[in-house]
Amino acid sequence: MAWDFSTEPEFEEKLNWIRAFVRDEVEPLEVLFPGCEFLPLSDERRKIVDPLKQQVRDQGLWAPHLGPELGGQGFGAVKLTLINEILGRSPWAPIVFGTQAPDTGNAEILARFGTQEQKDRYLAGCCPGRSSPASR
Repeated sequence: MAWDFSTEPEFEEKLNWIRAFVRDEVEPLEVLFPGCEFLPLSDERRKIVDPLKQQVRDQGLWAPHLGPELGGQGFGAVKLTLINEILGRSPWAPIVFGTQAPDTGNAEILARFGTQEQKDRYLAGCCPGRSSPASR
């Protein structure tokens, strides 16, 4: 039995944008900032990374793992898999796309099971694209 990973043409355009953006804009961060020391972001790194995050937001691709109620796109498992396959090419991509730990997974759990106080405290930081508490 073969698995079908095809998507509609509009989503393929998004994947093409992600591929080019990761290749041209995100992967070069590995040369600028070797050593994979990401968080917290220094002011120097923030000056470079924040505009990249904004480009991702402008494309409607920030935190693609989140549902629409949290500011995400509500992509299903297949689309997220295709996105994450590309993001996995650079250790910087999860930061630029808002999919880094601890936001991935925790945001969904908090949205479903958290108290209102927890949601107000923690989701406000990751869902609108302002970054995780660890990266501020």
